[in-house]
Amino acid sequence: MMDEIILKNAINRIIELETMLLIPVENTVWPKEVEMVITQIDNAENLPECHQKRLRHHINRMWLEGIPMPTVTSVAKVLANTLGHYQ
Repeated sequence: MMDEIILKNAINRIIELETMLLIPVENTVWPKEVEMVITQIDNAENLPECHQKRLRHHINRMWLEGIPMPTVTSVAKVLANTLGHYQ
């Protein structure tokens, strides 16, 4: 019984922290450059929709900041892998 309470409190804390750390992303039409990067990321389509939106947001932000596309792709792959651990 105590283990269940501890687990429930831990899950609630994780959800609270994720809410604070992960920015909300509105539905939007993404530039073709963002979609091009997404197609190069294995299993990106298997991420939950909220993570796919965040991934696209970060790709778009890097692209708008003028980061070279190979770097954007590399960073996006790492980010997608990390987001995959939080499904």
